Amino acid sequence: MAKRTQTTDAATGKENGQPGGETVSGYFRRVFGENPKWLETRSNDEVLARWLKDHPGETEVPKQVKQNLSNVKSLVRQAHRKKPGRPKNESRPAEPTVALAVAPRSGVRGLESLEEHIDECLTLAKNLDREGLSSVINLLRRARNEVVWKMGE
Repeated sequence: MAKRTQTTDAATGKENGQPGGETVSGYFRRVFGENPKWLETRSNDEVLARWLKDHPGETEVPKQVKQNLSNVKSLVRQAHRKKPGRPKNESRPAEPTVALAVAPRSGVRGLESLEEHIDECLTLAKNLDREGLSSVINLLRRARNEVVWKMGE
């Protein structure tokens, strides 16, 4: 049976895995939960000042803690942006059904194939020489965007 070792978190000084122990990520998630307005600001000065206040004896914030802050802030922002999925059929009210014969446009299928080929060319150009082929990459992006636009018409 392997003995479980405890590691000390350099930022908090607490042991990870212990009851009451808190990781750096957990600390910042809690702080952003208490102050959601800090997620909207670009600057992290207030959050870092709070970290220094909560960690007496630290004179400056370590680089690793700043990186962790940036990562957590990004993830929490992303989680707030996610929209709920489409409701299931059972929860939607029944709509009167009208039988409409809508033939799929054959041009759309061809455009989807074209878009896939342009994407493959774009990927190949990026892998070959991103900087040297930057003008080609920009043209391929424009072409793909125009094909997508045509598919939506």
